[in-house]
Amino acid sequence: MKQIKYYLLLIIGTFIISLSFTLLQGPNHIASGGLTGAALVLSSILHMPSTMLLWVATILLLLVCSYFLGKNSFLKSVIGSLLIPLFVLLTSGMPVLTNDPLLAAIFGGLGVGIGLGIVFRAGGNTGGFTLIAQLLYKYKSVKHSTTIVCLDALVMVAGGLVFSAENALYALVGAFVTRKTMDVVQGKHKRPKIAYIITAKDYEQNISDAVLHKLDRGMTKLTGAGGYTNTERIILMIVLDTAKVNQLRTLVQSIDHSAFIIMSDATEVFGEGFVPPSLSLGKG
Repeated sequence: MKQIKYYLLLIIGTFIISLSFTLLQGPNHIASGGLTGAALVLSSILHMPSTMLLWVATILLLLVCSYFLGKNSFLKSVIGSLLIPLFVLLTSGMPVLTNDPLLAAIFGGLGVGIGLGIVFRAGGNTGGFTLIAQLLYKYKSVKHSTTIVCLDALVMVAGGLVFSAENALYALVGAFVTRKTMDVVQGKHKRPKIAYIITAKDYEQNISDAVLHKLDRGMTKLTGAGGYTNTERIILMIVLDTAKVNQLRTLVQSIDHSAFIIMSDATEVFGEGFVPPSLSLGKG
């Protein structure tokens, strides 16, 4: 049942992303980032259909992923990666919703944000720039978020050069709407969580690596002992966004199915990676 729900949400999310591109962003040359935005820019330069370029880029990235990142990463990314170009192809003949680039940027960004939020909340991914981020992290230790932000910025700048500076500004509006919408769908506007993971010493390093590399979160390690067995136990304390709670639970249980996980709300969190609620509201 859990697998059915996962694939259903993955299909719904990628379909919404594809519709937003074919009905709004693509026809109005709004390259707000991602592999779809890159394909849109390249299609204008190479005079080739963006759907064809999207397929080529997706397959090339998957082949690179399977070679450099291994079979597991390939299998996790292949479905989400292929669904978007498939849906873009299937919806390419549908009528455009608007020729106003501002409306296309706003509502296209809204649709992409909803779609990505659904996919990420289900624990999936859409491949694309995420695969490049995984490669750079593995071989150059570059943070996933840094890679994706830089690549999206590059696409928007390229869009400005190929189309117009005005289109680049519209793309920036679309990217902003996408980010805010994703935060709402994923629940990032909610209070962060504190997770206490009580596990055996044998699993400590594997869980630590998974949290650091896949969730991009740090942790504090504590030691303790079982009250009944008096066996030494490791306690990992992690502060994370609500949107990553399910992903953390899945990661931990895949490594140590008997691990004890305690979740609680954090009223306020100060420090790197977190902004207090009072300050985040002020930024609008």
